[in-house]
Amino acid sequence: MDIDTIRDTFRDETRDLLSQMEMPLMELENTPDSPELINTVFRALHTIKGSGSMCGYSDLARFTHDLETVFDCMRNGELRADSRIIDLTLRAKDCIKTLLDNEDTEEERGKREAILKELETLMVSATQDAESSSGHSADDTVPEGDDHFRVIFMPSPLIFSKGIKIEPLLLQLKSLGDCIIRADVSSIPPIDELVPEICYMNWIAELVTDRGILSIQDIFIFAEDYAELVIKYNEGFQLNNEVFSRDELASAIMSRFARTAVNVERRGGPGEDNVLFDRRKADSSTIRVKNEKLDTLVNLVGELVTLQARFNQESAHAALPEFISISESLGRLTGELRDNTMSIRMVPIGEMFNTFHRLVHDLSAGLGKKMKLLTAGGQTELDKNVIEELKDPLMHLIRNSADHGIEPVDTRLVSGKETEGVISISAEHNGSNVIIRVSDDGAGLDREKIKEKAIAKNLLSPGEYDDRQIFNMIFEPGFSTAAATTDISGRGVGMDVVKRNIEKLRGTIDISSADGQGSEVTLAIPLTLSIIDGFMVDIGGSLFIFNLANVRECLDFSPASDSETESQFVINLRDEIVPCIDLRRVFGMNRMWSAYPQILIAEIAGEKFGFLVDRVIGKYQTVVKPLARGSRSSDMIAGATILGDGSVALILDANTIVRDLSVSANCQVK
Repeated sequence: MDIDTIRDTFRDETRDLLSQMEMPLMELENTPDSPELINTVFRALHTIKGSGSMCGYSDLARFTHDLETVFDCMRNGELRADSRIIDLTLRAKDCIKTLLDNEDTEEERGKREAILKELETLMVSATQDAESSSGHSADDTVPEGDDHFRVIFMPSPLIFSKGIKIEPLLLQLKSLGDCIIRADVSSIPPIDELVPEICYMNWIAELVTDRGILSIQDIFIFAEDYAELVIKYNEGFQLNNEVFSRDELASAIMSRFARTAVNVERRGGPGEDNVLFDRRKADSSTIRVKNEKLDTLVNLVGELVTLQARFNQESAHAALPEFISISESLGRLTGELRDNTMSIRMVPIGEMFNTFHRLVHDLSAGLGKKMKLLTAGGQTELDKNVIEELKDPLMHLIRNSADHGIEPVDTRLVSGKETEGVISISAEHNGSNVIIRVSDDGAGLDREKIKEKAIAKNLLSPGEYDDRQIFNMIFEPGFSTAAATTDISGRGVGMDVVKRNIEKLRGTIDISSADGQGSEVTLAIPLTLSIIDGFMVDIGGSLFIFNLANVRECLDFSPASDSETESQFVINLRDEIVPCIDLRRVFGMNRMWSAYPQILIAEIAGEKFGFLVDRVIGKYQTVVKPLARGSRSSDMIAGATILGDGSVALILDANTIVRDLSVSANCQVK
């Protein structure tokens, strides 16, 4: 394994560790004495430090070492977690990420120096407090007796292939105290049978230290999956994390090696390859795959789906039973391959939800309000690409709840509420969509103020409107009711971007609010963007596709004459007035209507709309292809798909069509 590959693996794993640190840090504010939470953060820092040192990230390792020392003191009871330590650690986490991304600057170095100085102040203060409480100075203390340990390190023969270097581990062990290390070379074969990539040696260390057994274990954290570690001390023996008596140790080692150890077996005579069996990692439940490889796989499956559709069309034309049977079997296999491939890209949305705890923590401090984040439905899975696109919109919504929704502490007390405001985010599956709700228990939207502002900006005409129409005004570009701007919100930028980004995902957004009780924003997001179930229609001789998830029903339509049909009109659907749009006029098609035009009824953001088309064709499995750069003249087109005969059908963005035509209608009224 070359060094670049090892460093790529280190960066990926370190990003995971940094992400995993945030939740324990947030929870430490409520349970500052929790050994489990402290150890979780400490072990993450220790692993980052040790791995960074081995991979050549010396600045990262040195910086992390000082932070690790603070948490080591917390483990030993010399320090107690408080808001200052937690804030420093969160800031340090950001600095580590910057170092990891090779984006170091003079400003970043200044940030690290400031953090280290504050950490040093904390450590000095803790030492002085300890001396005061004990009644004597550090010079008067009597050192505790050192402990004698015997450490036996038995690495897997394949440990070198995992990118782990043994020498730095042994040097860290020596740094703990008086240490003598010898190597067990009894397993090294004759030189003509030696394989350079194999580790044949074990190491035995005699160590005298006052640092304790945890310090020894921490050194070997990064290598614990590829080695056995036995530590002999006063109370007995410890094999990895399990304690045994002298009589139990031998059988425990034999049992463990029989179950998981690596067997190296040489087959055949000299010159033949050695056969290696790594049973320890054979039962790994996960594998890390680069995003680019997954995207390529999804694209190839999309091409296969398109080819299968063409094959199915040709078999239908040929009308040969054998041909049709093969086509049906291929269709089933293609469908299973499509579903399994798409499931590989599905990841729990809870991983993204967890990153928002830090956001709410920082907003609470920045706004001077007390608030917390509650999450639910984190196990709900969504396409990883969709999750990436959702991060910014959800961040805007949470910021809005924190700034405009949650009231200051004194205001909440007057209203009879708890001093700590609550922002909630949840997710659940609903058919082919995921429903995400962002809510708060704050003051709610000021309906009259929004209406007044909308009329003043000529977004609404004076009159009566329902709550949905009023509240949706906050998604208009440049709309804001804030009296003053802040660095968090109030500039009229954000909510319109949220809506546009959600619509780019072919999703919908809706908002509800109750005065004095809070607000809730509901997002309906498709599970994936690559392959969708579509509904095909004919408009003026060209084929277009709607997202099947929006389609509710289809109706026959018989206008008295073509001239009587405006581009926008309404129909009475079972005593319900439904606004309709003539898509042929929208796209500038002047050809004669077909003999039997039809209306497709779609549901968008909880409301029904009709779309007048020449002909309804029906369901069609659609592989979404982005439009070329020069073809993006219309926001109403979400993409394209290749049909079975090689022709192209355009995918309609129904959300944008309704939005854009509603804006133009308002302008005409005015």
